[in-house]
Amino acid sequence: MSGQVVVIVVVSRLLFLAAAVGVVSGGFISTTDSCSLRPVVVILSRHHNTPPPLPPHHTRARGRRRAATALFHSAKNNNDDNEVNATTATAEAERLLARAKAIREELGNNDSNKHLVEGKGIRSRPLQNIQSEFSLPSTSLLFGSNNNYRLYLDVGREPGTWMDPRWGASGRRIECTIDVSFFSSSSSSSSSLQGASPDEGLLSSEEITSGLIKTVATKSSSSSSKLSPVFKLHHAPFARLRSGFDKMKINDGGYCIEYAPKSSTIRFCLSVSGTGGSSSSSASYGDVFIPEGKLYFALPYFGTTTVQSEDDDSNNIMPPSMSISKKEGTICVKQFGWNTGWWREESRILGVFRAVPLDEAKRRDKF
Repeated sequence: MSGQVVVIVVVSRLLFLAAAVGVVSGGFISTTDSCSLRPVVVILSRHHNTPPPLPPHHTRARGRRRAATALFHSAKNNNDDNEVNATTATAEAERLLARAKAIREELGNNDSNKHLVEGKGIRSRPLQNIQSEFSLPSTSLLFGSNNNYRLYLDVGREPGTWMDPRWGASGRRIECTIDVSFFSSSSSSSSSLQGASPDEGLLSSEEITSGLIKTVATKSSSSSSKLSPVFKLHHAPFARLRSGFDKMKINDGGYCIEYAPKSSTIRFCLSVSGTGGSSSSSASYGDVFIPEGKLYFALPYFGTTTVQSEDDDSNNIMPPSMSISKKEGTICVKQFGWNTGWWREESRILGVFRAVPLDEAKRRDKF
């Protein structure tokens, strides 16, 4: 019986060792005691070149080093590209400066306006001053600037106006400027009062004349007041609205002077396209607008003064300079209504305005 037990123990140990060797597939094993049934510890797996896996913290450190290396190389490449771009931009700037200098020299040469453009056979023309659409035409400037004025219009609801109650009820205003010239008023108006016939080219159109005569307070021939002919009022093509971002077309104009023993009045009229959805002014101003038609103005008139030129030549006399009040005047329009008790054409206040000499206005407005 004891012999059988010994055989069974030996066989079981051998089978256990064989199983352990089969599990590791021929790997090298080591036990502390070959004669005991203790657990088997595997020292090495197969003999090959694959290194054992690293711990997690070693893997993260290696990834950060690789990322830093890639970022360094990327920054170096970007610096190289920036240096190339800066060199190219510097060369392009030097080329453009040289070209601009050549163009300035060419424009500064008087003979350059006479040569033919190479390869095109077109004669180049001399440079001309750019004329703004808000400025007076060049023909009006030939007679001097002492009778040129800039009108500052402030259109909106005024106390006592007969405009529609909904017009300008919000309190909004429209501000604009118009450049005008009274250059034909020098000797033509005074000579016409003495019986001389003024030049027909200086007279305004019949439409402006008929509308302006209606605004004269005293029309009786027995009155001591005298009325000059209605002269043509020269003006800029457009009124300047919203600092030049909007405009209003001016079609025609005229003016006359009502002479009186104590005080005289200059009355003038401008025919405008308005701001109520016209083609020249597309901006919206809410419930306030300038209606299409004639705008009527009036200011105190203090006569004319002779101005001598600044040149030394005493015979060089400038056209007489008009003296107009700088105080506020009213802007009126003619519209039909019942405010007088019956249906008739009424004079309604559209706003206020001031007239400032053009030279003074340009120094202040910078345009």
